[in-house]
Amino acid sequence: MITAKEREVIRDLAKKLADLANQPIMEERRKLWYAHNDLKTDQPVIDCSPEGAWREVITPDSLVCQDAAAREIEWTLRARIYRAEVINDDVPAELRWDCRKLISDTGWTLDGHKAHNAFTNESVHVPTISTINPFWRPDYTFDETAAEFEPLISDDDMEDADIASRLVAPKVIYDEEGSKRLLEMHQDLLGDILDVHWTGNTYIAFSWMETYTKIRGYENALYDLYDFPEEMHKILRVLEKGYLDLYQQQLDMGLLEMNNGCQYNGTGGYGYTHDLPDLKPGEKLTFKHLWAYAESQEFVSVSPEMTREFAIDYEKRLLENFGLSAYGCCDNLEKKLPDVLSISNIRRISVSPWADVKSMRDQIGMKAIFSCKPNPSYVSSGWDEDFMRDYTTKLMQDGKGTAFEIILKDTHTIQNDPSRLRKWTDMCRECAAKVFG
Repeated sequence: MITAKEREVIRDLAKKLADLANQPIMEERRKLWYAHNDLKTDQPVIDCSPEGAWREVITPDSLVCQDAAAREIEWTLRARIYRAEVINDDVPAELRWDCRKLISDTGWTLDGHKAHNAFTNESVHVPTISTINPFWRPDYTFDETAAEFEPLISDDDMEDADIASRLVAPKVIYDEEGSKRLLEMHQDLLGDILDVHWTGNTYIAFSWMETYTKIRGYENALYDLYDFPEEMHKILRVLEKGYLDLYQQQLDMGLLEMNNGCQYNGTGGYGYTHDLPDLKPGEKLTFKHLWAYAESQEFVSVSPEMTREFAIDYEKRLLENFGLSAYGCCDNLEKKLPDVLSISNIRRISVSPWADVKSMRDQIGMKAIFSCKPNPSYVSSGWDEDFMRDYTTKLMQDGKGTAFEIILKDTHTIQNDPSRLRKWTDMCRECAAKVFG
C-alpha cells in the first residue's frame, strides 16, 4: 500500500521531471536525435549510460518509499531527473511515462525441459534511461559467481535426426488483469503530471547465438560449427521461425509498441526517427512500423564466412521483416561489415572498443549510424582526464564523416564516484567542439 507520504514524494519528483522535459533545450536534443537517426546531420550525439553503475548513483538507501511499487517509480523518476540535471548528455528528458504491460513467455523447451525464456535479460528498458536492472529492490544483488549450467541439447541429442523437431518454441504469456491494475495505479499517481502510456514490448531483439549457446553451451556451439553443421542449421531454422512467431504473437495480441521515439535502441542510442511509417488513427500496427535489433557477439572468434552462414544470413531474413534495424554489440564487426551492410534496412551499427575505427568509418560512411562505444574501463577502473581527452578526440577524428554517436555503456561500476559521468559528458562536448566544430 502506497502511503500518503510516498504519494507526495512521487508526485513532487514527477513535477520536477515535467519541468525539465518542457525546457527548450530538451526540444533541441529531440531534434538532434531525429536528424542524427535520419542520417541528416554530421553533428555527433553524446549518450552517457550508467547501466550497472546506476546502483552507485541512485542508491537503495537514498529512496524514501518502502512500498515495492512506489520504490520502483521513485527510483526511475530520480534516475531520469539525475540524467537530465547532472549527467547532462544529449538524451532529452521526456514527459512520456511508460507503464509496462506484464509480458513473459514459456521459454524454449525440449521434451518438457525448459532452457530459458526468450526474453532473458532481467533489465528493463525505461525511456531516456536505457537498460537498467531493478536496483530499487532491497534484496537485489549482482551475482558475480558462475551459475550452474547444463545444456538442454546434449551431444547424443545432436546425433538424433529428429532433434530439431523436438525443440518447442516459446508462447507469449500476458497478465492482462495485473497489467490493468498497474495502469490504474500509475494513472492515479502520475496521470495529471506526466503522459502515462500503457506500453507493450518496444524492444525487438534477435540475440541469435545467445539463444543457441543457452540451449547447447558455448563451447559446444563452437564445436558444432565443425562437428554438427547440418544439425546446427536444422536447429537454427527452428529458432528463426520460433522467434518470428513469438513477435507475431505479440503483434496479434496488441503487445508490440511503436519504438520510433525515446525508446532504447539496439545496444545504445534511441529510436527517434521520421523514417518509419506513421501509425495513422485506426491503422493496425505492423512490423514495418518498428525498429528491430540483432547481434551475435558470441561469434567474436568465428570467421566472417561462418558468421555469415550460421548467424547473419538468418538474422538478415528476420530483420528485413521490420522497418529499420540495428546490429552489433561488443564484438568487433570490422571484417564482417560487408554482410551487416547487406541488410537492406540497416540503420545503426555498433562500433566496439576493439574495432579499427578508421576501417569501420571507411566502410560505413553515411550508410548507417556509427554507434561508437569507447572502452568503459577507462571510466570504471580509473580516471585519467588527460588520457581520456586524447583517446576521445582520436575516436572522434577517426569517426568523422559518419553519423557519429559516442555511447558510454557497460559501466557496471564507477568506483562510487558519480562525478565521473558528468566529467565524461563535459569532456566529450569539448572534444566534439574541437573535432566537429
